[in-house]
Amino acid sequence: MLKKTILMFILAASQAFAQQGTENKPAAEQRGSDKLDIKKLEQKYWAAKDDDFSVVQNRRYTKAERFYLTASAGIPFNDPYSTGSIVSGSLGYFFNERWGLEATYNSANLKDNDAVKQFVDSYGAIPDHNILKSSYFLSGIWVPFYAKMSVVDKAIIYFDMGLSVGAGNLDYEIAQKEGNLSKSSFAYKLGIFQQIFFSENFAIRADLINTWSTQDKMKYYAPGTNVGGTTVSGTRDLGSESINDTSLMIGLTYWH
Repeated sequence: MLKKTILMFILAASQAFAQQGTENKPAAEQRGSDKLDIKKLEQKYWAAKDDDFSVVQNRRYTKAERFYLTASAGIPFNDPYSTGSIVSGSLGYFFNERWGLEATYNSANLKDNDAVKQFVDSYGAIPDHNILKSSYFLSGIWVPFYAKMSVVDKAIIYFDMGLSVGAGNLDYEIAQKEGNLSKSSFAYKLGIFQQIFFSENFAIRADLINTWSTQDKMKYYAPGTNVGGTTVSGTRDLGSESINDTSLMIGLTYWH
């Protein structure tokens, strides 16, 4: 009974104290104290309109209205007859954070791979094949992904991932016993790239690039040539074929 009486006394005293504090405030302030100002909260923590809000509001390294240069090197990894390296240079410009334009030149330094050597060992002849020499493309760039990533809770890295779609020209050689024949073809390009920024002006970039071109095909040996005891017959022209070249490139980008 005593505990209940003490508790009621404490509650009554608290209510009286709260009422006395409220009576000392102006009426307008009393009414306003019970309301939450949603507008001020919105202006402080959010954009004024939903259209102005994006998931990542503050980009530390921006691309909009900036030129860039990229130097890359890589390898082809789906060529059935060749191995070697590819070097590349690109000049680009971003109109905003999503869309850009890029011109690229690639130069290949390729040689016969182990499959060709095995073919020669088995059949005493070199297979009919083409060799990539160089290419250039004009591509549109779209970057739908931008993110920040924590590295073992020690640092934050900034990266984005995008697509490049382009068209251009591809130079190749038709391998022939008398000397390779140089040719060129219109080509398409589809690339997926990711770049990691480590300063305002520099980023590391990785590209996975696919190109498609229609190339002429010819026999390595001229008709009538004796190869391993067999005479090559028919015509030398083998028509044309759609060729897909895939390469993986790693490079450094300078942003101006």
